[in-house]
Amino acid sequence: MDSLFVAVACLLLGVALRRLGRLPQGADRTISGVVIQLSAPAVCFLAARSMPISAEMLLPASMAWVIFAGGFAFFSLARRFFGFSRETFGCLLLTAGLSNVIFIGLPMIEAFYGRELVYVAFLCDSPGTSLVLALPGVLLAAHLSPLKRTEAGPTRRVAQALRQVAIFPPFQALVLGLALRPAPLPQWLLAGLQHIGMTLVPLSLFSVGLGLTLRPPQGSGRPLALGLGFKLALAPLLMLGVAVLGFGNLGPVAQVTVFEAAMPPMVLGGILATDNGLDPQLASLLVSVGTPLSFLTLPLWHWLLASL
Repeated sequence: MDSLFVAVACLLLGVALRRLGRLPQGADRTISGVVIQLSAPAVCFLAARSMPISAEMLLPASMAWVIFAGGFAFFSLARRFFGFSRETFGCLLLTAGLSNVIFIGLPMIEAFYGRELVYVAFLCDSPGTSLVLALPGVLLAAHLSPLKRTEAGPTRRVAQALRQVAIFPPFQALVLGLALRPAPLPQWLLAGLQHIGMTLVPLSLFSVGLGLTLRPPQGSGRPLALGLGFKLALAPLLMLGVAVLGFGNLGPVAQVTVFEAAMPPMVLGGILATDNGLDPQLASLLVSVGTPLSFLTLPLWHWLLASL
């Protein structure tokens, strides 16, 4: 309960300070950089040293691919039924078809399931969300983009995206932690990393709060509702079916994986959609409305999973 209080308080404090203008422009990006470069790698390194290595890990690794494929089918039907433009379709898939597994997922897992299971978020991210965004995400954005880009073709952009995955600090910390699993490390080092990792929850939610900008839909109500309905309800339901029917498993790792599928739309997916001219207003709305709304739906999913 204390972690949940910290998460909600830091999110609301970020929103309040942004509205009051107490911090300089772009402060949310600066704090996000601190989380990516400092807090998340410490948590990831410690998680890699302690997480179990088993076939059960395939479930979180597959989460992003399952959700993205389900989103492609769902939003394709919605596009055909409602006549959405290709830009709106691409925006929905890139934003609502991917989970915010780091900035929202990590603190929410710690708040609801404890720090010992935060490693599941990294299993959902590195072989899952990051690669989905880098491969089919980049290719789809390049194919649907109405903008004429001459600086790099799709192949080069995929290679650049894969390079970004490789140099992503939490991913590097995960690899280093796995490589050093057999090596005994001094207790002062591990304790120090734990203290650094404790900054993850307050800083990540504070940065999200600073970046939230809620605006009226202005004609985007239907795609917004469909996007959030898929991301916050249908996507975790789909992953629950995969966990039960495909893996025959609803243990702690499977529950956290479904919980990760219920996270709000991915910020980086929204940025990719915006950069490619794929309905930027809708991308901003999906992230800005979906993030605070998930603070209501995530406890419901936790309660549901705990009762199964």
